[in-house]
Amino acid sequence: MFWKKRRSPEDLREEIASHLAHQADDIRDRGKCPDPQAAARRAFGNITALEEASYEHRHWMWLDHLRLDFRQAVRQLKKRPGFSVMVVLILALGVGANSAIFSVIRAVLLRSLPYKDSGRLAMVFTDDPARELHEGRTSLLNFADWKNQNRSFEDMTVFTPQTFLLGTEGSPERMRSARVPANFWPVLGVRPILGRVFTSDEEKRGERLVVLSYGLWQRQFAGLREAIGANLVMDGRNYRVIGVMPPEFRFPFTDTRVWEPITAHPYWATRDVNAPRSNAGWLVLGRLKPGVSWTQAREDLNAITSRLKDEYPANELPEHAIIVPLKLVSTGQYQLSLWLLFGSVVVMLLIGCVNVAGLLLARGIAREREFALREALGAKRTRIVAQLVTETLVLASCGGLLALLLAAGITQAIKVYGPADIPRLSETQIDWQVVLFTTGVTICTALFASLWPVFYSTRRQLGSRHFTSGSTHRTRNFLVIGQFALALLLTTTAGLLIHSFLRLRATELGFRPDHLLVMRIDLHVGKTIEQQASYFERAIERAESLPGVRSAAAISGFLRTDPEDSVEIEGHSLQHPGPCEDLITGHYFQTAGVPLLRGRTFSSHDRRGSLPVALVNEAMVRAYWPNEDPIGKRFRFKASDPWLTVVGVAGNMRRQGIERPIAPQVFLPHRQGEDNMMDVIVRTTGNPAKVTALVRGAIQTLDKTVAKFKVSTVDEELAQQTSQRRFDTFLVGSFAFAALFLSAIGIYGISHQLVVQRTKEIAVRMALGARPKAVQVLVLRQGLALALFGALLGLTAALFVARFVSKLLFEVAPGDPIALGGSVLLLLAIAGIACWMPSVRAARIDPMRVLRHE
Repeated sequence: MFWKKRRSPEDLREEIASHLAHQADDIRDRGKCPDPQAAARRAFGNITALEEASYEHRHWMWLDHLRLDFRQAVRQLKKRPGFSVMVVLILALGVGANSAIFSVIRAVLLRSLPYKDSGRLAMVFTDDPARELHEGRTSLLNFADWKNQNRSFEDMTVFTPQTFLLGTEGSPERMRSARVPANFWPVLGVRPILGRVFTSDEEKRGERLVVLSYGLWQRQFAGLREAIGANLVMDGRNYRVIGVMPPEFRFPFTDTRVWEPITAHPYWATRDVNAPRSNAGWLVLGRLKPGVSWTQAREDLNAITSRLKDEYPANELPEHAIIVPLKLVSTGQYQLSLWLLFGSVVVMLLIGCVNVAGLLLARGIAREREFALREALGAKRTRIVAQLVTETLVLASCGGLLALLLAAGITQAIKVYGPADIPRLSETQIDWQVVLFTTGVTICTALFASLWPVFYSTRRQLGSRHFTSGSTHRTRNFLVIGQFALALLLTTTAGLLIHSFLRLRATELGFRPDHLLVMRIDLHVGKTIEQQASYFERAIERAESLPGVRSAAAISGFLRTDPEDSVEIEGHSLQHPGPCEDLITGHYFQTAGVPLLRGRTFSSHDRRGSLPVALVNEAMVRAYWPNEDPIGKRFRFKASDPWLTVVGVAGNMRRQGIERPIAPQVFLPHRQGEDNMMDVIVRTTGNPAKVTALVRGAIQTLDKTVAKFKVSTVDEELAQQTSQRRFDTFLVGSFAFAALFLSAIGIYGISHQLVVQRTKEIAVRMALGARPKAVQVLVLRQGLALALFGALLGLTAALFVARFVSKLLFEVAPGDPIALGGSVLLLLAIAGIACWMPSVRAARIDPMRVLRHE
């Protein structure tokens, strides 16, 4: 047994020699043989066979075989360096891409949220299809009834975002806070890494306490423990720091800097505590009881919601409540994109495996005499199979190591250039689980790639001169067809995304984004309505006085606006939902490049106390006054609001998002309303980036108490809106290009091998009168026929898969002929180029030299 002391070969030889000596002495003593030593050896038997049997009994032979196979595999790598490098690069490309995308999917989708039993956490939204309001918020009164009457949740909590100005000296900085109750932390099951969280008693007393994010703690207090008990100035009020959250805790918003009690904010006394049921401004989070399903919880809350709607009909409460797992809320919009990327790299890896299988099969054909000689010398078929698999594993191992380096580079590039709003993308890394995944994929790839070469190598008849039978040719053809089918599947998907992205970029925005700067200025608190209006007017005047600036204006939200809850058109009943509403000041339409189609713009006479007026867009005219002249028409948002008179009609703008339909829009003069937060837009005569610092400095000097603001170009803002689509298109397109490259290598290798194997046949054809052009056409036709058949199979699969990616397309049908036809033509063109070089080589064969050699 392996735990017993093993005898060395020297001991065995000494024992055999001693036995032979004793037996020779016995024979000599009997005097019956003239050569006692030879007689003793004959009587003993084959000493070498005995030593071999003893060695096999005392050792694990499979380890010796593995060592020998490994040494032979390394020699084969050195013997054919070009072939080895090509196989390693192909495998590294496929495995590395899979490892990189797997690391992203694991960080974003597979890793559980950093909360206790995160699988039982869910967001609760209101759903009102009649008003086109989905995943909506609720009021504190409705939340209280949900919490007290439900039987499905252990506990429920609420939160709402809030902005604040940090600091008192110089220009304060605008940040986001979250107003939460005391049970917010137990529901999530999280604890601070320093200090504590506030209690329900402190919440009831309305104490000004804050819990800091890890980033703000490091930045504001340099990570010192003395931060606990220190004061933090928010909107000019002192708050006492009592805790610091872990670095990975960013709920409910990625840019949350502090958490404060809901009762500590001034809005609690002025607005929230007496808010009606219709004031839906709060988001709800709940933790399900163990064993309660999502369906049961939804039915439970829907019953409560239905009772509340019947009990309070005047509040126009939502009809339904929907429950969405917290994991799905944070990653739902990225799941399809990430799984599409993973499917793309899997297809690319399959193409690489098929390509490597074809190369190994071709190399096996070239080594037929070597295999025949091995069998003639007594090698078993299993030893030949083990040798082939070991060689493939060695190649795959080299590819796997290179794949880890490639995956690290791809992962870092995705973290740097990927969309910033993908949750936990920054946590992507190459850890031991990714290494384990890479190892598994590498082994599976090696086994898959060596399947066909091993099968056909072991089918060869001993002593046969050639084993490239018709079945072998069919197998190679099948591999080529499979490569092109998979390549077309990936190329078609990339073509659909590219065409969709181009359609998105070509979408008419309704305004001119070029040479346009935008900045979000927050006056926040402490200024009267008159001071707010005066500040934005002075900011516009200051910007227009700068060199390189053509015009300036301000609007409540240039690229962001939400619809009102309802609108009442004079002479008609209340309608849901209402149009979007924004205040503007300055030469807004001129600056934005929006045409005025009818009527007039606002003037200095449109002030508080004058006739309330409004401008509307074409979409609102079509929605509420079709086939009518809207000038002079009146409407209002609430029964308590004054009637607004339409004085002009402007062109449509895609301000709610490029991919969203154009919504009805209302513009109001800033002097007839109030808004302490507006977007100032500036149109420049040249490159807007060159005057960014000048514009920011000029406006910032108007009032040092105004929060610092960011200045960006509108093109940059629009690019952020399309960052996810651009990210998906670029990666899938890159993988499709790699797949085409691998397929080209595969068909080139097969065509070249066919030319080499059919050299004598081609020489005979040419000797009998075949022209070089005809030989070249023959080789091209064979290669293109395989590519065309593969393209037809891939096209069928692409039409099926395209339906699943239709949600990622913009104004492009899954069966888009441009994407499908373009992909087929591109694939055939690449196949033609790959087959052209072997065809030229075939056409240059000298028949006399080949036949003379034979």
